[in-house]
Order: sequence, then C-alpha cells, then structure tokens
Amino acid sequence: MKMKKILLLASLFILVGSAAKAQCEKKYKLKTERVFAVQSDGSEGEELPFTVDITLLKDSILLNITTPDGAAIEISGKHTEKVCKMNADYTEGTIEWKTDALMNANGQSRDAKMSFKLESKEGKFKLYGYPEESPDEKICFQVKEKEEIK
Repeated sequence: MKMKKILLLASLFILVGSAAKAQCEKKYKLKTERVFAVQSDGSEGEELPFTVDITLLKDSILLNITTPDGAAIEISGKHTEKVCKMNADYTEGTIEWKTDALMNANGQSRDAKMSFKLESKEGKFKLYGYPEESPDEKICFQVKEKEEIK
C-alpha cells in the first residue's frame, strides 16, 4: 500500500511538472506599438522611434528592429535559462529568460548576454530586454498584435 502511494505521488509530480513546463512553451509572433527606454526607477523614459517584429520560441528569440532611417538591427539568441510564472492562457504572469544573443547592426556583429522578461497583464504583452552587463539600458517593447504560432 505504501508503495502505491509513493508511485501515485511520483506520477502526480511528473504530470504537474509536465503541465507547468508546457504552459510556457507557446510560440508567438509579436508586433510592437511603442518602444521606450525604462528608467532605473522602473518608470517610462524616452520613447524610441523603432518598429519591431519579435518572434518568441520556446528555446530562442528573434527581434527585427527597423530605425526611422530604415536601418535594420537584428537580435537573435538561444535561451540558456527560463523562469516561468505564466498562466496557461498567457493572460497573466511573466516568463524570464537569460539568452546568449547575437546583435547585428550596420554590418557588424557582437555577442551579448541578454535578459528578457515577457509580462502579460489582462492579456496585454510587454517584453523587456537589456544586456546583462548594462541593466540600466532596459528597453520595453509594448505589443499591439500577437499571433500564436502553431
């Protein structure tokens, strides 16, 4: 009888762990409506005149940024860590990633350790990102459109 309880508990932990893991593995294409710097106190700073398309996958991220003069900047990378505190339908919660990123701009590339945080409140997304060596360079990508990728 004791063995059955142990097996039942182990099965329950595996099921709950699988469900929790699956809830943070949705894939999205996002379009921004606003991009702005975030002040050190967390308040909104200067609005940045960028157009940004974001692809969030369970193991990576891609940001295609267009500046007002038409220059393209690409940030892509593989997630090395993930902390999920998101509900199953992505209407409330956060997902935080540490990412090994590659930034391409003006014909030059550089590697960077980046941190990203997807925040959902009432189903509205904001993505925050910054280089780990410069947390004071945090940028917020306020999302206007999201499309789940199947």
